[in-house]
Amino acid sequence: MTKNLHIHSVTEITAYIKGTLEEDVRLQDVLIKGEISDYRPPTKHLYFSLKDSGAILPCVMFEDKMQNLKFDLKNGLEVIARGSIGVYSPRGRYQLYVTELFPMGRGLLYLAYEKLKKELMEKGYFDPARKTPLPFLPQRIGIVTSPKGAAIKDILKVLDERFPNLDITISPCRVQGEEAPEEIARAIENLNQYGKIDVIIVGRGGGSIEDLFAFNDKLVADAIYNSRIPIISAVGHEIDQTIADLVADERAPTPSAAAQQVVPRKDELLLRLSEKKGKLKSLIMRKKEIMEKEIVKFQKLLQARHPRKSVLELKQRIDEYRRRTCDYLKALIQHKRNFFLRLTQDFVQHSPHYQLSLSKEKMKTTTEKLKQSILRDIEKKNNTLTHLTNKLKALSPYSVLKRGYSICLSLPELKIITEHSQVKKGDKVKIRLYKGHLHSQIYKIEEK
Repeated sequence: MTKNLHIHSVTEITAYIKGTLEEDVRLQDVLIKGEISDYRPPTKHLYFSLKDSGAILPCVMFEDKMQNLKFDLKNGLEVIARGSIGVYSPRGRYQLYVTELFPMGRGLLYLAYEKLKKELMEKGYFDPARKTPLPFLPQRIGIVTSPKGAAIKDILKVLDERFPNLDITISPCRVQGEEAPEEIARAIENLNQYGKIDVIIVGRGGGSIEDLFAFNDKLVADAIYNSRIPIISAVGHEIDQTIADLVADERAPTPSAAAQQVVPRKDELLLRLSEKKGKLKSLIMRKKEIMEKEIVKFQKLLQARHPRKSVLELKQRIDEYRRRTCDYLKALIQHKRNFFLRLTQDFVQHSPHYQLSLSKEKMKTTTEKLKQSILRDIEKKNNTLTHLTNKLKALSPYSVLKRGYSICLSLPELKIITEHSQVKKGDKVKIRLYKGHLHSQIYKIEEK
């Protein structure tokens, strides 16, 4: 009979129980409240039990998790523990592996915090995409805090040190107690209604979780979320994180740090502006030097291509165009003449009376078309010739003479004089004007 039975070892059945418990999601990341008992001061890890009127649950908290404890444990203290149920195999007992531990009062606050945090996260209150960047250099700053606390003094001191004479508006409120959430929310709304604000600092100094809990209220979260003005949250110290920090557009670890994030140092800003001004001036000077070099280069290029240097070349081209035009017109007239003679011969060869009449009419029409074609061609070539002639005249020395210039010729050689070294005092010269000539004698020579 025993052949059909599977006999488990203690290790096997314990491993099965351990796997069953640890795979049950209802036993993972659970919150359990109870009274501490069997507490022993820790050597490395923390061992104790949670009990109520009906049961006892062994617990262990490892060294790395103990660093988050913010209160002293003792037997009889009511707490809320967070952790997962598992099995310690060597002793064959199940126990709670604790990750977080809160006194009963703070535990309830923590649960409320976690519940609101989850709700707001699902609604998108923490979404980075909806957050507004802080302005680079705000001129008008709003502050939501207690007017009597250390936070307002720290903020005002840092703002004045970094950028004096800013326009600062304080919207006072309580920052702890039952009425604090409503006052904080109203203070934020008042600054939004005032409208003449570029950025808002919301915060207070450090304190216990109870002291800071006003900033974990939905009223405050809604006011920050609905603010049209960017908000930086600065609640408590760096280790504290409130719902206000998560909803705000920016978070600072302390009120003083918030003031530092809101405005740059004026002296540093002026120094950066001075450096940029110097760089811009250097850039402008370099651009100016480049432009001046380009201007000089183009001036030299223009001098190399002066119109006077191309006058002879243009004159030769005009002469060539004129010759080609005349040759073309002669050839065209001869071609049309030969064509006309051929038509006449054909007409004579086919001379019936009717054919003669038709041919006369056809010849008349053809002759007229030919005449018009020749006249158009001649007119076109004449226009071209006239245009080129006018260009030549414009470049002719006579045109220059007409504008008041003159040509000086040596006597009796009649050579053109271009330099003072070609003549001496007493020489006779002939000066050609646009109309007429002048005979003169050199009485003085100037080199310039």
